[in-house]
Amino acid sequence: MFKITIRDSLYFSYAGRVSAEFDILNVNLSGGGMSEEPLAASREIHEVSIKGRDQPYLQGTVKDPLRFNVSFAFKNHWDSQKLREVTRWLTEHDYYQELYFTNDIGRDPERIYYALVIDDPTLVHNGLSQGYLNLTFRCDSPYAYAPTRTSQLYKWDKSNHMNTITNFSQGEKLSLISDTDGRLILNPQRTKWSDFSYAMKWTELDQLLT
Repeated sequence: MFKITIRDSLYFSYAGRVSAEFDILNVNLSGGGMSEEPLAASREIHEVSIKGRDQPYLQGTVKDPLRFNVSFAFKNHWDSQKLREVTRWLTEHDYYQELYFTNDIGRDPERIYYALVIDDPTLVHNGLSQGYLNLTFRCDSPYAYAPTRTSQLYKWDKSNHMNTITNFSQGEKLSLISDTDGRLILNPQRTKWSDFSYAMKWTELDQLLT
């Protein structure tokens, strides 16, 4: 199934608020008609080199947390109050916040990141309160997360049930009988495999049992 990528998404949600509240769109400013996406987290190779050996010994790899650059454009002019509010919303958190991108305002994310803005957030504008933001997000891990899926809510009608059966004297019992105390025991007169001839065919056995 096709997955919506970051660059293809018009809207995003961060820290519980959607970009549409601030009239902001997620835009792609890369030239050449092609878009770059974070495909996977970068990783480092840990090796040990010893004297007299040109080929180092591989010790393992370590993945770095995901990080990616985005550009968010204001649909309309901004004022000082809106710019301060947007700055606080995007850059003033002390811990990772939920981030996802979507083409449906604030709904149905396919991948969820937990991220913080790092490095130097910049505002690019034309001096007329029009422009866009360049930001770098760093995630808490090398992975994106799938959204939580829940089933529909089922109504449970609870009712009391009292079992009045106190022994096994009633009902059908196959190869079982009740003893004098009403407990189930194997019927010693039951049919056993040893009762059948070794020369008996399966068709004959089936007819006998039916």
